[in-house]
Amino acid sequence: MINSIARTVHGWLVKGPRPLAFAYVSFWSLVSRGLLPVSLQRRVRNSICSRGHEWPDMDFAARRVRLGVQTEVSLIPHWKEFDQEALFLNAVEYEAPVFRWLEDNVAENYDLILEIGANAGLYSIFFDALFRKAPGGGKRRVVSFEPAPEAYRRLIANLTVNEAESVISYQAAIGEASGLQVFYEPVGHLTNGSLLRDFSGIFTPQVDESVVVVVAAPELERWLATANHALIKIDVEGFEPELLAALGPLLERYRPDLLIEVLPFALEKLNADPVLMAYEKFLMLPDGLEKADTFRASEQHRDWLLRRVSPAGSIFSGV
Repeated sequence: MINSIARTVHGWLVKGPRPLAFAYVSFWSLVSRGLLPVSLQRRVRNSICSRGHEWPDMDFAARRVRLGVQTEVSLIPHWKEFDQEALFLNAVEYEAPVFRWLEDNVAENYDLILEIGANAGLYSIFFDALFRKAPGGGKRRVVSFEPAPEAYRRLIANLTVNEAESVISYQAAIGEASGLQVFYEPVGHLTNGSLLRDFSGIFTPQVDESVVVVVAAPELERWLATANHALIKIDVEGFEPELLAALGPLLERYRPDLLIEVLPFALEKLNADPVLMAYEKFLMLPDGLEKADTFRASEQHRDWLLRRVSPAGSIFSGV
């Protein structure tokens, strides 16, 4: 009965004045985050954000949310995007195993993070928060690249509300050569923009095109050359094989660890990629890292850590 009433109320509100819808969502945001246990927070989120109701576009102020186990950041929520759960939950559940592992390992083991495909900046502000808490945090750097105009605008907004200190950001993609290139964004899928038209078309036949700046991969040497140990986080929506080929000489010279998203679209190419033969592969799971000889595509867990093991063995927790 409660669900039926909620659907009726939501169906009425989405057709009403936008200020009324905003007030309603803001009220439940306050109640959910301030008074309810996590199980009920999820129910409120699922009820209000369920499919079938086309809420009007609404702009919300940043919410304080927890990433990993205990790292807090300010995140600006956007309706119908992955970050909207910040409206109703105190802890973001998006890619939780990745955040937990990074929380335990980043500050101690890396002094440089190159983030290629930063999107709205969730990881950028998380890395900045980790570096702030670490001794000598001022010596650590995050360099973020995001070519899509709207995603980059949101990245800058999130960096601003967090007063990020360690992050340098560029509105650009990384590729084989510097120049201009067409970027494809499936309509309604902000996180799935790609340099590959075939990949973007998976999500919807409606694909917007724009021209973006591409920076040649060798330009990253200016940062890698001064780092003791770097992590390169790659989330480029199907473009991973092409990017890794461009990064090959730098990976051989500076031996950074890699954090990549493996999707079915690029699975075969990644498993055959000679650049990655020198790396051990670990799937990031809720219980830690699981070593594997080859990549596999999973709808639930798609993030992999790649590293070269030192002769002394692993220095990481969760292995």
